[in-house]
Amino acid sequence: MDQDYQVIVIGGGHAGLEAAWAAANLLGGASSVALVTIATSKVGMLSCNPAIGGLAKGQLVREVDAMGGFMGLVADATGIQFKVLNTSKGAAVHGQRCQSDKAAYARVAQDLIGSRPEIDLVEGTVEQILTTEGAPRRAVGIRIATRDGERDLLAPSLVLTTGTFMRGLMHTGEDQQPGGRRGEAAAYGISACLQELGFELGRLRTGTPPRLRVSTIDTDALELEFGDQEPTPFSELTPGGWSAGETNCARFPLLEQVGCWQSRTSEEAHELIRANLDRAPMYSGNLAQGPRYCPSIEDKVVRFRERESHGVYLEPESLESDWIYCNGIATSLPADIQDEIVKRMPGCENAEILQHGYAVEYDMVRPHQILTTGEARGVRNLFLAGQINGTSGYEEAAAQGLVAGINAAMLARDGADGYEPFSFGRDLAYIGVLMDDLVTKTPREPYRMFTSRAEHRLILRGDNAPDRLTPVAKRLGLLEHSTLGRERWERHTQRTQKLEEGRALMRRLKDGEKTIEQRMLEPGFTVHDLRESLAPHLGEQPRGVWLTLHSEARYAPYIERQRREIERSAELEHRPLPDWMDYAALDSMRTEAKVALEKYRPTTFGQASRLEGITPSDITLLSVLVKRARAERAGQAS
Repeated sequence: MDQDYQVIVIGGGHAGLEAAWAAANLLGGASSVALVTIATSKVGMLSCNPAIGGLAKGQLVREVDAMGGFMGLVADATGIQFKVLNTSKGAAVHGQRCQSDKAAYARVAQDLIGSRPEIDLVEGTVEQILTTEGAPRRAVGIRIATRDGERDLLAPSLVLTTGTFMRGLMHTGEDQQPGGRRGEAAAYGISACLQELGFELGRLRTGTPPRLRVSTIDTDALELEFGDQEPTPFSELTPGGWSAGETNCARFPLLEQVGCWQSRTSEEAHELIRANLDRAPMYSGNLAQGPRYCPSIEDKVVRFRERESHGVYLEPESLESDWIYCNGIATSLPADIQDEIVKRMPGCENAEILQHGYAVEYDMVRPHQILTTGEARGVRNLFLAGQINGTSGYEEAAAQGLVAGINAAMLARDGADGYEPFSFGRDLAYIGVLMDDLVTKTPREPYRMFTSRAEHRLILRGDNAPDRLTPVAKRLGLLEHSTLGRERWERHTQRTQKLEEGRALMRRLKDGEKTIEQRMLEPGFTVHDLRESLAPHLGEQPRGVWLTLHSEARYAPYIERQRREIERSAELEHRPLPDWMDYAALDSMRTEAKVALEKYRPTTFGQASRLEGITPSDITLLSVLVKRARAERAGQAS
């Protein structure tokens, strides 16, 4: 069968962009990757909040960047407010965030994708996933509907990243409209095709708040909050990190920085919401499960009845428009109720609503049907990434897209027989935590990353992401085929050298009777103090170098303890489970354990130990049973 591409990526959102970018980085060669999307003009759109990063999400963006990824570059190029969250606590739980210019983000994303000769943008709607017959089935291409009719695209690897578009249905009160987001059509063919291929689908929903016209808001009556004076970039490729006041970087100039206004809901609005809950699909039970950690205003006023108000951040969507995003009042209430909620917010008494909030429900594939590589268990050569796997958020989608894109490209390059799957361990990256959680715990609500989900978060800090992962990207071959990749490795080499020099200086230089390393353990010794002490000897360095030196020294005893714990659990964590095990036939094992093992089909004992319903004694028994089954299988073979 002739092939048109090596990898086909379906969907132009954050998962799709990252998958296509990673595949291009790994494969090289013109037109090796197809990026198929319903509308090429919508590639890279920020569907909901125009912001990147946040608590734990910022770590994901840093990790994606360290692997040669896409999102950090675009975020730095289009950020209009940069802020590190949670700075009152330790560096392990800091969260980088930027408010992005919505228009600029899509434009820069499209420009960067367009600059890659490896990637062809293809406009069309996917009607069918083409597969081989027999078992196991393998994906070999797609059938798309274009303006000129149907067309087949063939490739040995497919990555499916449909976002909220699979049978997407939008709700504002009683009003329903098909679509994945406002103004864009839903996709129907893929859901039916996946069901025909044997996938178990679920239904989730998410919501978005109303948008206001800034000129109609009384901003003088509201508190204005700005970001950090020294913006911290996401990407290691942002020259200088702007740390020395460098606001006209060679690649991406720092955009004009803006503030966000703070308003709040009122008790009168809460009473109005409670009186109209039957008209809110997001709350009334008429929709699928939504995100618990990003609740609608309907959820908030019911769950927190004691609260007289809830904070609302009025965030500019772009320097190029007068749209304001109302962060904090996602809703599916009817338009007339939304009008009243907004009017009762301080500063918004006369505010014009440019777009009412709405909920969108969509199909997803229950992720126990994928591996930690993103590859589907039931259909080989087919990878799934993003909200199709039950996650919520741009950053979680990008992380999955990176994983799927890497594996899809390696499978296409090396063939099914030579392909060695790649996945991140939970002790290597937040991305590893994300992928492991998805395949061991089917989301009952859209999955969102938190620092509390990572048991090794002292090691998985945002500041040291390049130290953990850029050597992995180099080993995989992700940095060879592009100028950006080669520059990234050069910067990493320079960073590594400066970190080594900095550590040596901290041990040698004294401040009074103590070394700098000893001073670092004192509560009041800040990153600024470290910089003041070492810069005369080490030279001015990007802020990330100082952050890593500071965090390493402060956390040193705890990091060492955590590394020992990882070493102790490594054997169980990575010990493989055979894919041929018939768990239902294990008569000596508890029914609950057998059901969990059969449903999720874990690939390692570590994954098995994290399944719901599995106890430590189940793992001990499983070890004995697997050993016995292997011996019996070997005897039969001989």
